[in-house]
Amino acid sequence: MFIAIGIVAVSCSTPKTKTIENLKSAITGESNASHTYKAFSARAAQDGFPNIAKMFAAAAEAEAIHVKNHNAVLVKYGQPAFTAKLETPEVADMIANIEAAIEGETYEFTVMYPAFLADAAAEKAKDAITSFTWARDSEQTHARQYTKALNILRATGSDETVSSAWYTCPKCGDLFDDIQNVSSCPLCASNATTFLRF
Repeated sequence: MFIAIGIVAVSCSTPKTKTIENLKSAITGESNASHTYKAFSARAAQDGFPNIAKMFAAAAEAEAIHVKNHNAVLVKYGQPAFTAKLETPEVADMIANIEAAIEGETYEFTVMYPAFLADAAAEKAKDAITSFTWARDSEQTHARQYTKALNILRATGSDETVSSAWYTCPKCGDLFDDIQNVSSCPLCASNATTFLRF
């Protein structure tokens, strides 16, 4: 009787094979995004765009938060934390850098994370669904913020009217250029007083 119950318990558990691989893939993508945005931030500062430098510094931290969240889920699923191999970032002029960032974020929230979420739903991987959803939704915010900065840079040749203060939600990685009327994160409900300021 005990053996039969044990077999039933195991058979009711859904394997999370695809989700575990997807978490590792997401960690690789997010780790490299964070690494690249640090390089973009340094280049922006060097080229005289201090506000864009802050934007990319805040975004680099946001991507690192996604890595942390995805790794926490991996560990919860009985896996060791995963460290991604970092590639050498391709750094160009600031318009090209922002365009590349928009392209990367757009791929993540329109293609990569929707596919990962479908797999997680099929495998009933609730914790992964939360982590993937936060990442997907915040990547959409990142792309929108980058587009705003890009339009200013193209129109004026400077970043003077880009926000001079940027904020990252420490729980989900959402990105803000103004928190005057924000009491909490719209994605994870974290209090705005906890946001990291850049």
